[in-house]
Order: sequence, then structure tokens, then C-alpha cells
Amino acid sequence: MRQDGAADRVDRPIESGPLTDREIGELDAFLLAEDGLEHPMDFYTFDGFICAVLSGPKTIVPSEWLRWVWDREEGEQPPEFASEKQAKRILSLLIDASVLAFTLTHGPQYYEPRFYTHKIVGSSVPIVDEWCCGYVKGIALDPVGWQPLIDARPEWFEVIHLYGTKSGWDQLKELVGAHEDSAARHQAFVDRITPAARNIHAYWLARRAPQEKLRRPVHKAPVPGRNDPCPCGSGKKFKHCHGAPDALH
Repeated sequence: MRQDGAADRVDRPIESGPLTDREIGELDAFLLAEDGLEHPMDFYTFDGFICAVLSGPKTIVPSEWLRWVWDREEGEQPPEFASEKQAKRILSLLIDASVLAFTLTHGPQYYEPRFYTHKIVGSSVPIVDEWCCGYVKGIALDPVGWQPLIDARPEWFEVIHLYGTKSGWDQLKELVGAHEDSAARHQAFVDRITPAARNIHAYWLARRAPQEKLRRPVHKAPVPGRNDPCPCGSGKKFKHCHGAPDALH
């Protein structure tokens, strides 16, 4: 993959903010390359997926969720990188994107899902299917844990299931597609996704926090040793991945 300009920087500081359109394009170019992965997520699917992963009833480590980014069907096909530099760059973008999603915790009122936008003359239409499919996939990593909330607050999940499942798409044909005001109906559904995502995250956060506080040791959690596996799940030693001198900001 050709990397120039802004992409020349392998590691991306978290404080630089959300991924830019160019960085999103860079991720998609790798994930969706014709000679690459068979069933990868695109960026917008990943955004919904990581939102669910970080919002659920239990903590899921990167080494578990990353494999579903590479292979959304089976979670088995690993990526093939052209070089160590490319591997570090792609993993850095994915990890940074997931960390930035912690806006849900530190400033939930500012959290906004990243939807693909289809531009037509005079307006633009948000396409939320990919995001919702990703969120549903994130739930599938712990279906038993999620079920009590789905049963208790189905209205929070209604739109996500409508746009993120095959059964939901059939319902959408009747709820949206068959009406003259289909654009307005679609937008009304889209407007419910952000507050639902914030509410779901807040619900599980309130229930995870006491448990995590009890499990948390009094001393500060140790940094991985230089020869330990990197916690990002890349399979590399920490010193060669996010523990490298130029990876620390």
C-alpha cells in the first residue's frame, strides 16, 4: 500500500482527534483490497462494532475483537501485511479509533456514530446499515450478557436491529420504503441511533464500574514487559509494537 503525506506517520497520537477522511480511506483501502481479506469489515461497520464492544456488559480485549475485524464471518482469517511498517500503521489506526470511542465514557454528550453519507443533488442521505450491522456483530460476541437489556429496553435496539439484520430489512420495506415520505421516515429512525448508543453505554457502564473497581488492584497496573505480547493483539512483542519508542506520545 502506498503511504504518502499524512500517511507517512506510522503511529498516530490519540490527541490528534477522530480519524480523518483520508485515514478512513486508508483503512478501507487495506481492509477491502481485492487481493486481501475475504470477509473484512469496512470502516463504518467497524465503527458500529467497536461501539458495541466498548459499550457491553463485559470488557473484551483487542486480541479478541480484532480477529472479527479481519474476518467478520468466522473470525479466523488473519491479515497479510506487506511490511512491518504497514502492519504497525493499520493496527495503530484501528487501536486509535477504538480508544477514541471512549468519548462515550468521558464525554457521552459529544459521541456521534460515523455513518456513510450518500450525496445526492441538494441533500445527503445517511446510510446506517453498515454501522448497525457492526453493532449487531459486537453484541454477538456476548449475546447472553446483552440479552437482559435487550429484553428490558427493546426501544433502544429497535432501529439497530431494523437496519442491522436481515429480518429488520424486511420490516423496513413496509415501514419506510412503501411510503411517500420515506426520506423523512428514514431520517427519523436515524436520529434515534445516537441517543440509543449513549443510553446503552451508560447503562452497562454503571453496572461494570462497581465490579471493575472491586477487581482493580490497589497498585497501578504494570506496563507489559518489553518482550511480552503487545496487548493490541498484533502478535508482536510489546517493544516492537505499541511499546516502541516512537509509539509513545
